[in-house]
Amino acid sequence: MSPRFIAEPPRSIKPGSLAKHLPQMFLRVRLIVWQILVPFHSRPEEIDPFPESTAEVTDSHVEQCQWMFDQAEKRRLHLEQKAQSTFGLMLFLVPLLASLFVFIISRASATGPMRLKVAIIALLIVSAGLLLLGFISAVRAVSVKAFETLFLDSVIDKAGQFREYKKEFRARGLLYCAAMNEAMNDHLAQFVKGAHFLTAAAVSALVLAAVPTSLVFSNLSASPTETKIVGPVDVSSPELIAIRNDVVNLKGDIGKLLANSPATIDDLTRLEGKFTKLEAKLNKIQKAVRS
Repeated sequence: MSPRFIAEPPRSIKPGSLAKHLPQMFLRVRLIVWQILVPFHSRPEEIDPFPESTAEVTDSHVEQCQWMFDQAEKRRLHLEQKAQSTFGLMLFLVPLLASLFVFIISRASATGPMRLKVAIIALLIVSAGLLLLGFISAVRAVSVKAFETLFLDSVIDKAGQFREYKKEFRARGLLYCAAMNEAMNDHLAQFVKGAHFLTAAAVSALVLAAVPTSLVFSNLSASPTETKIVGPVDVSSPELIAIRNDVVNLKGDIGKLLANSPATIDDLTRLEGKFTKLEAKLNKIQKAVRS
């Protein structure tokens, strides 16, 4: 097959022509946002009547008209499915955005660059606004629209009598419905495009906010927790039991020393050694509590 009959993919824009395409891109973004907020009529504008046919309408003509009508219906279903899939992505982004926003607000008093925190909150607000616009666009895409199809008027006339079947009349009806439905599909495609574009922009803003958030708050230590004990507390450990026994023994030695006065130097030396051991045990417990 000749390569002239095979279509090639779209070519990339040359760097020298970016100055011309960038204003057009921003203009399209403005049109997308504008279309989301502006109300529209419920159906497209009426088309001009078809001219009278000069050739005989055959079954092949009717089949081709039916095919065009079916293609318009398939495109409508495809656009609605794409809009519904955007809702699934939004259901994932909304709790993620809300949790990140609550985390930033709750840690706003923590140490860190205040300007960076303000920038993170601003990005989250921008992401939330873009996500809201994308949600509105997706809702308008899947909302109930008026689509044309052959119904009673194609079979019964104004007097309530059955029409005589004519291939030309059926073909004209199918072409009219296909033209009106394609106009409505083009309208829906703009909402689907807006929902995808705004959702992607919201994800980008969310990522830009999440990256500095992880860098700022990852090195912050957890805030100390103050614990207040109410009521009597019974603390028992081998060290405390040993100290209690030493105090009892020391009390007995002091009593004996006072009863057998005058005390000798050996008695005082032995008593001083017990005080030294008791002091060492108390210092050990104190260090353990501090650590």
